[in-house]
Amino acid sequence: MIIQVTLNSLVLGLTYVLMASGLTLVFGIMRIVNFTHGQMYMFGAFSLYYLTELAGLGYFPSFAISCGLIAILGVLIERGLIRPFMKGPSVPLLTVILGGLVFLEGAASFLFGELDRAVQAPFTGIVRLGPAILPIERIVVMVTALAIIIFLYWFIFRTKEGTAIRAVAQERYAARLQGISIDRCSMLVMAIGSALAAAAGSILAPIFMVNPYIGGTALFKALIIITLGGMGSITGCALGGLILGFIEGLGYAYLGVWTEIIGFILVIIILLIRPQGLLGLPYEIAH
Repeated sequence: MIIQVTLNSLVLGLTYVLMASGLTLVFGIMRIVNFTHGQMYMFGAFSLYYLTELAGLGYFPSFAISCGLIAILGVLIERGLIRPFMKGPSVPLLTVILGGLVFLEGAASFLFGELDRAVQAPFTGIVRLGPAILPIERIVVMVTALAIIIFLYWFIFRTKEGTAIRAVAQERYAARLQGISIDRCSMLVMAIGSALAAAAGSILAPIFMVNPYIGGTALFKALIIITLGGMGSITGCALGGLILGFIEGLGYAYLGVWTEIIGFILVIIILLIRPQGLLGLPYEIAH
């Protein structure tokens, strides 16, 4: 039982990390909470559904196309919705982002309908790991999520573009003096963040039902994770996602419905003890 629950919690935690990493990356650069992040997750799941179930494409080509399409949507939101309000007061910007959330959810409900959609699992069968049983599709979820997370870390900490992103996150004025374009970095992280949200939605689409309202739950989980780990901290996001995954995995196995309030309690305790989160640093992406 313990081995089974641990494996399930690991799968859940890795998908949570993938779900929240885009949100914390955008916050680290743009200093805003992108409330449309959950809608990127939802549109990613719907893109995968239509590409696999109606267009007849394979799972992995559909996965790649879905991430690309939602990355473009993220760039359009950054250029048309967020950037014009970035230099003004924070209240109008927050209002616009929340308006974008409502608009995207309403548009999805109008375009796709409100009924649940099921994406056929691309992989079937089970794998026995000692006394534990794990469906192959969950192993694929775990491996895919882990690969994307490793690639994200490599990009952020080992590439020229990633160095520029970290420089902007740590000191915008000094980064501008070094010739780094703040607008280009903002557009890039919005595209990456949206693609990561779409990746999470596409990965989980064959496991859960797809409907226009799944974005709210995804955003809520992502907010808990980045609060636990520290706003703007990529490493903190990974830690927070794994913590929440294991709390929920163990909690639902042994505590049942009481698990629903554990996340809230944990966030409150951490904010009281360490307001910036476990690994959060003010205006800095932690290594």
